[in-house]
Amino acid sequence: MRKLSAPQRTALVSVAAAAVLVAIKLVVGLLAHSLGLIAEAIHSATDLVAALLTFFAVGVAGRPADRDHPWGHGKAEHLSALAEGAILVVASIAIAVQAIDRLASGGSHHVEASWYVLAVVAVVIAIDLGRSLASHRAAHRHASAALSANALHFTLDMVGSIAVLIGLALVHAGNPQADSIAALLVAALVLVAAGRLMRRSVQVLMDSAPSGAAESAARRAIEGIAEPINLRRLRMREVGGRYFGDIVVGMEPGASLAHAHAVASAIEDAIERALPGSDVVVHVEPDTEPD
Repeated sequence: MRKLSAPQRTALVSVAAAAVLVAIKLVVGLLAHSLGLIAEAIHSATDLVAALLTFFAVGVAGRPADRDHPWGHGKAEHLSALAEGAILVVASIAIAVQAIDRLASGGSHHVEASWYVLAVVAVVIAIDLGRSLASHRAAHRHASAALSANALHFTLDMVGSIAVLIGLALVHAGNPQADSIAALLVAALVLVAAGRLMRRSVQVLMDSAPSGAAESAARRAIEGIAEPINLRRLRMREVGGRYFGDIVVGMEPGASLAHAHAVASAIEDAIERALPGSDVVVHVEPDTEPD
């Protein structure tokens, strides 16, 4: 049996945590008739699906390049993140519709905001905080888009749980509509975050240029080469936390092939130091035009 990678182990822990939270929130939400908790259970259910997608995506993305995928499998993570975002959009719309319906009915639905319900939500918040911090650290350490999407889900889960706790506390204090308002807030937060997540994934899948910081780092690395070269073209793209570059430089027309090759290798090494794990192709041309 193949050993699981560190990102896969992080994703697997997320699957288990999401499954437990779905069960807790759904059972307590149904017992208390709390739309806010039921909304959070649905949100956690989407997290469970998302965590499963992440688990399989990071496994695929970690495979080395092959004949059919010469650029590697890094885009699998962004496909997973896009699917997770779509799931969140559907779930948030469903929650919002139900919350608006309850508010329109004048808060006639009875919500049981007992002490044990508030205690369960407090425990859920603590669990959400722990898995959010763990996923954020893993996403940063492994430069994983899928784990980053997972971390976003867990952070939203925690924010949503806090909103639900406040709503239930207000219900307990005599404000019956507070639970539906909390559910509506959860839906709005999820919808906005899902839109951002999907936009970022689409940008990567469409080979949009990465952040200006990455291109600036590559440009500085090239300019640091102790050779009289003319940078004619620099194109960068990001896939699965790795940067791919297409670079054209001009050199003195009389430069030998061996010297041109040495300069190209020096550029590749400089960019590798600036952007670890990058894969660049350098093309050298005679520099017959003025700088």
